[in-house]
Amino acid sequence: MERQNSVFYKWGGGLEPDFPEIVRAYDEFLVTADGRELVDAAAGAAVVNLGHSVPGLGDVVADQLADISYLSLSHFTNEAPERLADQLTERAPGDLNAAFFVNSGSEANESAFKLARAYHRERGDEGKHKIVGHWQSYHGATLGALSASGNTSRRTAYEPQLHGWPHIPPAYPYRWAYDGAPEEQAIAAARELETTIKQEGPETVAAFVAEPVSGSSVPAAHPHAAYYQEVRRICDDYDVLFIADEIMTGFGRTGPLFAVERFDVVPDVLTVGKGLSAGYTPISGALVRDAIAETFTADGDASFDHGHTYTGNPLSAAIASHVIERYTDSVLETGRERGRQLVDALEPLRDHPMVGEIRHAGAMIGLEFVADRATKEPFDPDLEVSRRVYDHAMDRGVYTYPGSGSVDGVAGDHLMLSPPLTIGEDTVETVASVVVDAVETVADEVQ
Repeated sequence: MERQNSVFYKWGGGLEPDFPEIVRAYDEFLVTADGRELVDAAAGAAVVNLGHSVPGLGDVVADQLADISYLSLSHFTNEAPERLADQLTERAPGDLNAAFFVNSGSEANESAFKLARAYHRERGDEGKHKIVGHWQSYHGATLGALSASGNTSRRTAYEPQLHGWPHIPPAYPYRWAYDGAPEEQAIAAARELETTIKQEGPETVAAFVAEPVSGSSVPAAHPHAAYYQEVRRICDDYDVLFIADEIMTGFGRTGPLFAVERFDVVPDVLTVGKGLSAGYTPISGALVRDAIAETFTADGDASFDHGHTYTGNPLSAAIASHVIERYTDSVLETGRERGRQLVDALEPLRDHPMVGEIRHAGAMIGLEFVADRATKEPFDPDLEVSRRVYDHAMDRGVYTYPGSGSVDGVAGDHLMLSPPLTIGEDTVETVASVVVDAVETVADEVQ
């Protein structure tokens, strides 16, 4: 039989996967080819923060296309990326006053890593090149970003091609074994970074990268604020740049506009994507502190030799500019309210024997599934518990974001809920009801 579909789908989908065909989307809903409506309780992949119906974008696209859609920023300037950079840096914390634009989250993190290397090299620290990351983290699919990532299932096949960069345990309080109050545990955990820098040799370490609130690998896990405050102190002491990966957590996903605001720290580089355009165009970027960016001023000798073909293209910049204007205080508060409502509606699972923890940061909720609540023992990975919950929820009309490997890279099942910040109150109740039913169904199957 002749193959009809030539698209090679991502993350194992391959050719002709058995996926629903989506023909339309609006607000928090996806519409299939046969007319079924699904609730997008994952906002795609924590991307569509403002839903599928942002007004005015058609006019923005038409106007920008009428002027210019593509321009090489190697040789020209344009109002659209300049305006977007101004909007971002005005709202970013501290002195993150420069923006370097690329196309995807992976590219944004690659840019941050290369910038860290270039910065140290220009200052005479030729040996600083390593990037320290967390285990159970994810920073992108390209080889540099994957090297810094600690997501075992995504690393394994490509391990021979990856850099041997060091990793420290994740910022994952539910599974920490440190003694003391949450603040004391946080400081002890952060000092794993100091130990690793010393072991590797401070003269070799260029940067530390972390998701301030963990994304899809350990959804919504976040430590006491003392953790990142101690990280900031350690990075300063050893001349290591702190890169905050906010590809998933930026633009209201965890409550404030940027997740680092929860911890009262300013990173040296803050990477953004996903919610930057809320799914309406590929664009991402790295926001950079003054002291680093000014190393590469046009009238100086230093050069940051890096870029991509579509870097800062006017069309994507104009779309993103329109989108981020929609992240008003009111919209951010709505996202926080919907997150609280969703957590409250999931209360029937709070003491469920299969649910070890329900984590919550703004409109990001993580449910961790365990075989034994008392010991926190994870399920046998072969049971595919998170996938089963996902499938049952999808059968009931709710699209969620499943994951595994949070405990040791192999074991550990979880589900992330990251709906649009603008999701309707009635739809939140639907999501919670469906997820509760799906969990209870799977519990009956596996226990």
